[in-house]
Order: sequence, then C-alpha cells, then structure tokens
Amino acid sequence: MQCSNRNLLQNGNFRLGSHPWKGRNIHLTANPLVEHDYSMAMGNLNSETPSLLFQTVSGPFESQCAYYLYFRVLNRSPEHIQPRLFAVVSYLSRDGRIQRTTPLRVLPPHVKPQRFSSYFTIVPPPSTTTRSLVVVFYVDRGTVFVDYIRVASHRV
Repeated sequence: MQCSNRNLLQNGNFRLGSHPWKGRNIHLTANPLVEHDYSMAMGNLNSETPSLLFQTVSGPFESQCAYYLYFRVLNRSPEHIQPRLFAVVSYLSRDGRIQRTTPLRVLPPHVKPQRFSSYFTIVPPPSTTTRSLVVVFYVDRGTVFVDYIRVASHRV
C-alpha cells in the first residue's frame, strides 16, 4: 500500500494568519529570518502563562501508514534560559477520547547565527476507529518561534 505523504494540517507555515490554529499565549509574528514570512511566537512573552498551540484534523486516515510530524523551532530566549517545548500528536476516537499519544520534548539550542532547527517524530499508524488527530505544542519555559508544521503519512 502506498502512503500519500499528504500534509493533513492547514496553514502550517502561518502565511494565511493563525487560522485554523488555536491556543493561548501565542502571537503571530513576522519571521525574523525570512522577509514577508510569519511564525507563531510561543512562550513567556511578558507572561507566566504557558503557551498552547493546537490544530485538530478529522479523518479518514491511512491506517496502514505511520505519520511523521515535522516542524521547525527558533530559540528566541535569552542565553541564560533554556526553552522547553513539548510537541504531541494524539489520535482520538469518535467520542473524543485519546486512543494513542506520541510526545516529543524539545530543548531548542541557542545557535549563532540564529536559525530554525528542524525536528520530527514518527507517529505509529492510527487504529481503524480513529476519527481525528490533534497536534499540540506546549511551551512552559522560554520563548520560541514555531513554523513549517507538517503531519504526513509514510510507509511503515
């Protein structure tokens, strides 16, 4: 069986604004490295409240295929702060119950010159009862820019 490699997420590059992404303590921001491009700023931007960014996607899904979550992160924290970001993909049943969760903890490096660091994780194939998928980014320390988010199927 071929896997489509089709991106399930909409607007993962934020060029169309923030829709359909939702969350709290997030800010659509000009990408500091690419002119006329945008990223989602997350973190303690003058707030102690953690940041949450998410998008929910309805099926159908390719149950014979694994899904890969790809994204890029730019560390915008002061040198003395190590940002901490959690990226999570969860499969949900018809009634919204979590069937399986794949978490990834990211500690973005301080790099000079500043650049986005790329990350990905492999999410096991969904069950045939999976009705939706949710991608969540959570930042509880530091400030980061998240961009180029993609969830696509790949052959196992």
